[in-house]
Amino acid sequence: MNEIYIRKKLEEFLLEDLGYVEIDLTKNQSVWANIIAEENGIFCGGRFINSIFGLLMPVGYSLPAITLLKKEGEKFSENTAIVSFRGHPEILRHGIRTVLNLIQHLSGIATNTSRMVEQIAKYQCKILDIRKTIPGLRVFEKYAVRTGGGYNHRFGRYCGILLKKEDIKIDGGIRQSIEKAFKNKSHLEAVEVEVENLKELEEVLKDGRVKHVLLDNMNLRTMRQAVKKYGRNVILEASGIGNKDLRKVAKTGVHFISTSSLILDAKPIKMKMIIVD
Repeated sequence: MNEIYIRKKLEEFLLEDLGYVEIDLTKNQSVWANIIAEENGIFCGGRFINSIFGLLMPVGYSLPAITLLKKEGEKFSENTAIVSFRGHPEILRHGIRTVLNLIQHLSGIATNTSRMVEQIAKYQCKILDIRKTIPGLRVFEKYAVRTGGGYNHRFGRYCGILLKKEDIKIDGGIRQSIEKAFKNKSHLEAVEVEVENLKELEEVLKDGRVKHVLLDNMNLRTMRQAVKKYGRNVILEASGIGNKDLRKVAKTGVHFISTSSLILDAKPIKMKMIIVD
């Protein structure tokens, strides 16, 4: 991850909560506290905790001692201590809400992703997130997906070209949209095209240049037909699967399943901070 970018985002998160509140460190004090998980889950976000508290420390002051009792991606049980803090109480007071908000959210995504990955573990199929993320949190949420065992699709429109049905409509058709994409793309960019039926898939593949196709809202029977006929020559990604059983979709032989559910259906894992001493 780009640490410069991450530091700027963490500053934003802290300022959202603190505003111009003054942090008084004149008294030489120390406190010991733990973060306790109130539910089972997969830990994610620990790597950001030291940076968050560190941003609150003026130059010349010692950084708090942060001990991660669980590693990134490690399972934890309810009522388990997952992080230990030893440092100035004012740093804890002003930084803990940002810390808890972030790791609860990211651990929820990692936990949800892990459950979904486990469902298709026996198939040669990978599960991807998409760009349906909370504004400002995309890098963190996609990191949580990876921590939970999933994979990332595009980070933004600047990452590869995906011709969705609205692009095809605007451009005047599949052929015209593909032609425009290949004319304007850089030589290293891949082009993926969204189709909804076998007729559209065949039209895309007639061009010969497209090697990635997104099968959107297809039923299982049509997916199997697409895989049987074209799966050896192009990468097929299932999307818009709705309430379909993940296992059944993976069993069709598609190479990827992309879904907003990894992030949007994740619930934050409840956590709390307690003062030990």
